[in-house]
Amino acid sequence: MANYFPVVLDQASHQWLLGLPEDSFDSWEELRQAFIDNFIATCEQPRNKYDLEMIRDRRNEPLRDYIRRFSDMRLKIPKISHDEAISAFIKGLRFHKALRSKLLRKRPTTVAELLAMDKSYADADDAEKLIREDVRGAEQLPPRDDRRRRFDNRNPRRGDNRDHREGWDRRRDNHDDFRGKRPRDNDHEVNTVKRPNGR
Repeated sequence: MANYFPVVLDQASHQWLLGLPEDSFDSWEELRQAFIDNFIATCEQPRNKYDLEMIRDRRNEPLRDYIRRFSDMRLKIPKISHDEAISAFIKGLRFHKALRSKLLRKRPTTVAELLAMDKSYADADDAEKLIREDVRGAEQLPPRDDRRRRFDNRNPRRGDNRDHREGWDRRRDNHDDFRGKRPRDNDHEVNTVKRPNGR
């Protein structure tokens, strides 16, 4: 076993082995333990059910993305029961309430049954997203040229803004007449109009 050990090592592990002083170990157990102690931090540790329970769906996240993240984590756990995986999946559903209610009413017994139910809801979620995008696209304003023709108030026979200018002139004249009025002879010098604040 010790003779084949250097053959299976990668470059970094092989450099570590060559850098050890001679007669560092007296047995295979000592070499194995030293190797584990040196490289344990660089190896990915096996996951457990608590790591699976940390997978939660996010706001505005498609259901299919949550299923993919959950499945990737579940495959990293060597031994997990169907009941634990199903409980963790339901616990992680925070924003997909329709699927959560369905799973709570009719709880699946296997992970395969869970994924089959999830797939049908994910397909419906994708279809609903496409419908929302189509409706949002239809509610947008028309192009600039269409808006100009649609909201243009100019007289098409004149082709100018003369009617708008005339309206502004009339409003300005009325405003000037109001400001230029002189008080009549029978107006009182004291203003007797009550203000809203009672003063």
